[in-house]
Amino acid sequence: MAKESRPFDQTRRLLKVFGVKLTDYEEKTAALLDLASGDQTDEDLLRRAAEALALTEDLNTHLGHITGHVAEVQNRVLAQIREALTRA
Repeated sequence: MAKESRPFDQTRRLLKVFGVKLTDYEEKTAALLDLASGDQTDEDLLRRAAEALALTEDLNTHLGHITGHVAEVQNRVLAQIREALTRA
């Protein structure tokens, strides 16, 4: 028997992906910052800055997914409360 999809499944999936993205971001940017503290050429600095920008852009995309999902959940709850209040 197939397990029925629950509303929390999407939340769990989004949080799992975001958690992985965030820890990956922290590890990679820490390494970039360590490298940036040493002597480097302008080319090295630009390459590391571009990497940090790409990592930040990716993390912000996933943060947007989380934020959007939270707003959807909140709106669903508020709509159900509003409906219950109008029936009362």
